[in-house]
Order: sequence, then C-alpha cells, then structure tokens
Amino acid sequence: MAELLWLVWQNIETRQKYHVGNLLYIENDGYYFEYEKQQKSRGLSEALLTGFKGFLAFPDFKSAYYSPFLFHAFERRLPNKNRPDYQQLMKHFGLESNAHQMELLRVTKGKTATDSFELVSPISVDGKGFVLDFYIEGWRYYDGDKVLDQLSVNEALAFKREPDNEHDVFAVKVLASGCLIGYVPAVYSEFFTGIIDHDGELTMVVSKISYEAIPQMKVLVHVTGCMPQSLDEQILIKMSPVQERMDVIEVVQ
Repeated sequence: MAELLWLVWQNIETRQKYHVGNLLYIENDGYYFEYEKQQKSRGLSEALLTGFKGFLAFPDFKSAYYSPFLFHAFERRLPNKNRPDYQQLMKHFGLESNAHQMELLRVTKGKTATDSFELVSPISVDGKGFVLDFYIEGWRYYDGDKVLDQLSVNEALAFKREPDNEHDVFAVKVLASGCLIGYVPAVYSEFFTGIIDHDGELTMVVSKISYEAIPQMKVLVHVTGCMPQSLDEQILIKMSPVQERMDVIEVVQ
C-alpha cells in the first residue's frame, strides 16, 4: 500500500496556494518527502517566484528525504491524542480513533496556526480514469452559506471555466442552484481546465456537509472522470509517483 499527499503553501499576502512538495508513505517501508519537480501552474517554480523559501525541515530543494517513521515536521501537525475532546474530534472527521497518520493528515489537512502550509489529496489516476476529493475553495467569500441548507449528499454540482480570472487563468467555478459557492482549489485548476477544454468526462458531487465546521471545510466534494486521450501522457507524467523521480535520498531519523 502507498499513499501520497501534496504539500501546499499559501502566500499570506496574495492568498494564492501552490503545490510545492509531496509526502509519500509506503507500507512496510516508510515515509518519503521531496519538493515538486514538475513544471506546472501553481507548482514549486511559481511559488519560488512569489516568495516561497522552502519547508524548514527540508532545506535542500534537490534532495529526496526518507524516514522509517513519519517526519516530525508532519507528526506535530496531527491532533493531540491527549486532548480531552480527541474522540469527539475523530467522530467529527468521520474517522476511527486508530486511523492511520496519513489519513489523519489528509482529513485535517495538517494545518497549524503558525504557518501557511497544508496537506491535500492528490489526483488519483488509474488508467484513463481519475478520482479526487477536495473542500470547496473560497467558501466564505461567495454564496455558499445562502444555499447550504439546500445542498444534499450526492447532489451534483455545476462547474464552469473562468479564463478571465485575474488570479488564475485556469480558474474553475463551482455552482449550486445557480449560485457561485466557491472554486476548485487552484492546485487542481490546471488539471480541470485540461479535462474541460478537451471534452473529457467529469462529474462533481457533494460528498459531505459539515454545518458547524470552519468555512473552508464545510463542503467536501467528490470528483470522478475520464481523461481524453490527448491528455493522457501529459497528466500521467504530472501524477507520477514520488519514488520514481528521486535523485538523492537523505535519511531523517
């Protein structure tokens, strides 16, 4: 079993987010981290141009790091099991108390109050098909709360390209009942644009509604689709596993 999470950095001035690294877990092996190497929109190259200085625990942008245990830099982002409301918190996230660390990081995003990093699900590609789960971006700024009570699990959501968006030429709007409720997270928008512009198959439905959650975690969506043949090679390169692209491994104890 292998699990991959993308490390995302947000520029606190522009609020824009970038996919800067990859955390990989391989069962009976350990954990790997390396910075994102693919040239893509909202990737590492763009992040560096807008002020990204790196993730403190991993100073070398060219190295890949390995540890038999979860790196401390990520372990400290897990909910504290000693907190009195830990069991309640796990139920809120729909997790068992013995959930794997990677699952905890995926659901909680590994966010802290002290920096602007988070961990998100990668786009899972299997042949021509793909699957992705994400929380709607920008919920607090649009009309999501106006239609929240009207949404239901498994309800299909509409999506539409917004090429004149001043912040992201690949921006994809998410709509419900004709209202703009947010956007596809920018780290996925180039992928979505490729699917939409090449008439690929793409379905987006509400997966989970958390009425009491913070705005950025109120609505989780589930996306499935099929890539057009013209995009297969390009997308598969971008989604290639971390361990296949490693140059140097530095062991972190």
